[in-house]
Amino acid sequence: MSSPSEPLVLAELVIPGRTGPVAETPVKIWGINIAAALGNFPLNGLLCQAGPWANMAVGDTLTLYLGTGQNVWVETVDKTEVNTQLRMFVPSRHMVDGLFAVSYTVKPLGGTDQPSEVMQVQLKLTRPGGHDDNDDSGHSKLIMTMPQEIVDGGIDQDNVAEGVPITVGNNDGTPPYPFAAAGDVIRISWGGIFVFSEALTQEQAEGKAPIIVTITEAVIREAGDADSPGVAVVFEVYDCVLNRSEDWSPEQRVPVAVDATRADAPLLKETLNNVLDVDKLGDANGTVQIIAMDKNKFEVGDLVFIRIKGTPVEGPPIDWEPSAGVELESVPSVMEIMAPNAVLRQLAKSQITLSYRLEKADASVDLRSKSQFIRAIGEIQRLAAPIMLDENSGALDPTLLQISLEIPFDKSFVEGQVLKPVMLGTTPGLKPYLPDLPRRPITYNDIVEAKPLQYKIDGKHLAPVNGGTAEFYYQQLVAAAVLATLDPFEATRAVRESIHTEILQVGKPRLELPEPVVAGVVDGVLPPDTAGTTLTVPYTETVAGDEVFMFWIGSLTGEYTDSIKLNEFTAGKEVPFNIEAKLIKDNEGGKVIVRYQIKRTAGGTSYAEPLEFSVGVALDLTAPGIKEAPNGTSLDPINAQTELTAVVDPGGLRLHDEITVTFTGAVGTPAGGSHTTTPWTVTALGPQHIPLHVPVIAFNLGKTVEITYTVTRDSKPSPSSPPLTLVVLPLDNRHLDKPLILQASDGGEGRELDVSLLTAAATVQVNSWPHIALGQPVWSQVKGTKKDGGVYDVIFWEPPRAQTNATWIRQGFWTYSIPLIDLQKLQDGSELTVIFKAGLGGSAVEGEAVSFPLRTYIVKTVEDVKPEIGKITGSTNEAEIPQGGVTVETAVTLSGVAAKGQKVEVFDGNVSKGQATAHATTGVWTLLVTALAVAAHSFTAKALYGSGASSAAWTLTVTAATAPTLTSAKGSPSGVEIPQGGVTVETAVTLSGVAANGQKVEVFDGTVPKGQATAHATTGVWTLLVTALAVAAHSFTAKALYGSGASSVARTLTVVTPLIIDERDVLLTGPKWVFLDPVDAPVALLQAGDFVDRYPTQGTPPYTYTSDDVRIARIFDPSIGRIQGAGNGTTYINVSDANGSKKRIKITVQGVRSIHRSFNYYTASGCDAWRTEHSLLPLTLDLFSTFIIAFPASSQSTFFFWRTNGHHWIRLENWDAPATWRYHTDGLHPDSGTRAIGWKETL
Repeated sequence: MSSPSEPLVLAELVIPGRTGPVAETPVKIWGINIAAALGNFPLNGLLCQAGPWANMAVGDTLTLYLGTGQNVWVETVDKTEVNTQLRMFVPSRHMVDGLFAVSYTVKPLGGTDQPSEVMQVQLKLTRPGGHDDNDDSGHSKLIMTMPQEIVDGGIDQDNVAEGVPITVGNNDGTPPYPFAAAGDVIRISWGGIFVFSEALTQEQAEGKAPIIVTITEAVIREAGDADSPGVAVVFEVYDCVLNRSEDWSPEQRVPVAVDATRADAPLLKETLNNVLDVDKLGDANGTVQIIAMDKNKFEVGDLVFIRIKGTPVEGPPIDWEPSAGVELESVPSVMEIMAPNAVLRQLAKSQITLSYRLEKADASVDLRSKSQFIRAIGEIQRLAAPIMLDENSGALDPTLLQISLEIPFDKSFVEGQVLKPVMLGTTPGLKPYLPDLPRRPITYNDIVEAKPLQYKIDGKHLAPVNGGTAEFYYQQLVAAAVLATLDPFEATRAVRESIHTEILQVGKPRLELPEPVVAGVVDGVLPPDTAGTTLTVPYTETVAGDEVFMFWIGSLTGEYTDSIKLNEFTAGKEVPFNIEAKLIKDNEGGKVIVRYQIKRTAGGTSYAEPLEFSVGVALDLTAPGIKEAPNGTSLDPINAQTELTAVVDPGGLRLHDEITVTFTGAVGTPAGGSHTTTPWTVTALGPQHIPLHVPVIAFNLGKTVEITYTVTRDSKPSPSSPPLTLVVLPLDNRHLDKPLILQASDGGEGRELDVSLLTAAATVQVNSWPHIALGQPVWSQVKGTKKDGGVYDVIFWEPPRAQTNATWIRQGFWTYSIPLIDLQKLQDGSELTVIFKAGLGGSAVEGEAVSFPLRTYIVKTVEDVKPEIGKITGSTNEAEIPQGGVTVETAVTLSGVAAKGQKVEVFDGNVSKGQATAHATTGVWTLLVTALAVAAHSFTAKALYGSGASSAAWTLTVTAATAPTLTSAKGSPSGVEIPQGGVTVETAVTLSGVAANGQKVEVFDGTVPKGQATAHATTGVWTLLVTALAVAAHSFTAKALYGSGASSVARTLTVVTPLIIDERDVLLTGPKWVFLDPVDAPVALLQAGDFVDRYPTQGTPPYTYTSDDVRIARIFDPSIGRIQGAGNGTTYINVSDANGSKKRIKITVQGVRSIHRSFNYYTASGCDAWRTEHSLLPLTLDLFSTFIIAFPASSQSTFFFWRTNGHHWIRLENWDAPATWRYHTDGLHPDSGTRAIGWKETL
């Protein structure tokens, strides 16, 4: 039951027959036309579908609404409908024109109404054009006109470009046709090419505006040329919901001649005035005539392909051309080619366009003909109604397991098409029942055999309509790909529907007519020598047009039928049917059932009570017996292994009677399960023991069979005797041998199968059984458990290849092999079961086979080998970890050996780390152990087989995978630490750092490996000497050869060229004068012995010189390394290059004299005073001469003064140019005096 508190989400109602949408805005509106509302199911109404919905349950009530609040159907869910789609019909009385809102509600039992989505529908039951009450061809109320010049003169090259305007209606202010409405579409056929109007406006529908459809030049040329009477032009009308006018308009013809290259149109021989009567044509093919007279167009060897086009009243458009052409053999000639009947008859009541093309013998472009437009009249050939094989007097037995029907073969059927059978039933409560039945595809063999198609409907569909009625038909579906090519109007009639069967009663037949009368039948017996008789239908309430059908059903001759359609002379009278003497005589000793039925011209069929009688006096036969079944109810197959004997009672038998015994197997048993003997001639009176075919027993084990017989006397067989119903017992397992594996203990009878002793495949032997016979299907499979716990399940025998053979039956057994490799994969100590089945009844269905007792063995597959751990490797770098070693790997792979194919369990201490399986041939096992803690570990491998021995322990220690460092770089051999980024002239360095204990690092100089080092097992310190370093920058890193392979921070240094310079001590002895000025830089006069040049012979420029004491020595010219003395004393000169390499040179200076100058300006006496104050000596003339050489006038900017021999020497700069030294007697500057100067021995 559905939950009342749970809301239902209900989808929109499904209406399979709806069209459109006919409008999209402001809301979507769908169309309901006459076919959907009234035509598809005329006795029921509009088909609607809903469900299933959530929590659908028995007692849910669905109410369907058409319009606001208008309840048109109520459906209560029964147990057969739960979780299915409900199919309902809105009765025809509710169908009226208009716009309606369609919806439904579902009320769960005990709950509240749950609404569905609402669908808007336009219901329209008026057909455009209305009813045509004129018997002439074409709909008399559909009128069209064309320009008179076209009607009179046709179309040619001169006027084809203008096209043809066609006016629909009288264009007189009245509606163009009855029931014209806005939205109607005019569909014009111009020679089979369709042209559509725009949807009619309201003004056009009312006749206030003309309806003109223009046939363009392209359409005219596509339809092709046609000589007089010309191209057929008709139109039909569809409204907005796809209601179609009853018929096409009356045909008009227009001659067309626009393509002079076309050949003359073909003729259809069976037409009269271009009209084909398909009723007169019957089942004959048509004859297309090609008038091959023009040698400019035809030549011998041309292939002719005829083409038939048209749109049938029912079914998709036809455009047929044969796959192979017919060769033209003579010119001139009238060539005749067959046109298929199935194609022509489908086009009844429509236009046929007939043409052809020539595939030219000279390989030039195909030549096409003009078209012949033929009107086909006569009855539309609908698909024939299905034949209900189980129908009996207009009724179906509701207990049938399946309903059998035949679909009459139709010439229009094509391989790959699909038929949709339909069963439309009515329940006793007058509720429609429309199940969704499986479809019936048309196969290749169906077409080849051209016989009725067989179809079965599950008998479960009879239960809902038991006590009601059912009718049957089928539809010829159209593939979606084909439908997609059709316009909406063609699609409305593309699906062909067969004629419906009579409405049949489900249950007892309604026998409303009196039984027939057979002349000569007295007390239920008709003498066999009667010279013919009359079967009379006594019922007289008949009318002309009624059809009377008679059935004479003989137990020995089968069914004979006859019928008559009543006319003014036979209606209302008894109807006699003549029965020949042969139909009586051939049933002597048997029985006849006669019956009749009347098919009313007003509709429906009435059925009569049957009459049953015997022909002659029948033998009083009793049921037979079976000698091997003495209890008369069951047969033990063990008792009938070699003989099976029927026993016939002698009562009524005569010498020379012939007895034929029939052993009938159970329903569904193959043919081999039944047998009819050859006639057994009675040669001695008494019980007759008649041998039967023993193999029938195997087909019927565990089933019920019947044994009957007939007696033939004077060449006339009797009816069958009463049956002996006998249960054939199943074979007892005591009589069925278990299959054997011969290599198992005790020759296969023991419990153990030791695989370890096998060197080849094992042999399974299956012994014969009672009632073994040639060709019986057999099955055998072996089931067990693999070492990995998986299922071993292999089928060795299986039909159809596996079956008993003559050798098996002769020698009493058959064998097969189980591969040794399969057995070696089995789990030690597991069970191995051998299964065998035999299809004694010949059935290849395993479920119907006899299962033999199972044979189960215990498998032994393992040697008791003590496992070993051979090595342990890291899971990431695969490096071996020695016994007692250290690793940073928290996942390691253990490997070793054990018994082949067996499992070991690995322990870390006493903690299980998983299981591994040894290789089946090498015995090698491996196991990955993960998530190891940083700690000591002790691994052992324990055998999971045999005695469960354990290996010796393998120990290791997991240490933290710390990232490596590189913290020191020392020159070698100096041992001097080279700072980060420093320089060295040494080409070998010793690197060191810290890494994970006991682990390796690899040192790289940039990307170049320089070697590996191992960290101390406890401190983690590592060192590595790197030699042969190039003079260049170096960047060293240490990369971990463990863990994630982390690298240290780079340690950088530069190896440079060594600085080489003459480092010997220097002695400068002068003489040397140094001029010291309080304003200007000191200036020295260099003379031999006053300087020394020391420049590096190797190093990295530029070079830098510094003095520890510039008062003693200073650098005069660094570009050549010139060192000059500045004052007496000893100091050091420091030399360095661009790489920071340094050298020191000891300098001792002697013999230096310094000249000093005052800051201020003085008079002559002032200069003397200043000199005296500073302990300076006056310059002498010889000193002056030296001075002016060292300090020429042009390089000095100051005035100098000194006194010598009473004279004053003054440098004059601004008075004239260039500046010169002048001698003045007065020694005074004209304006302010001069600076004083003097000298002394040392600084």
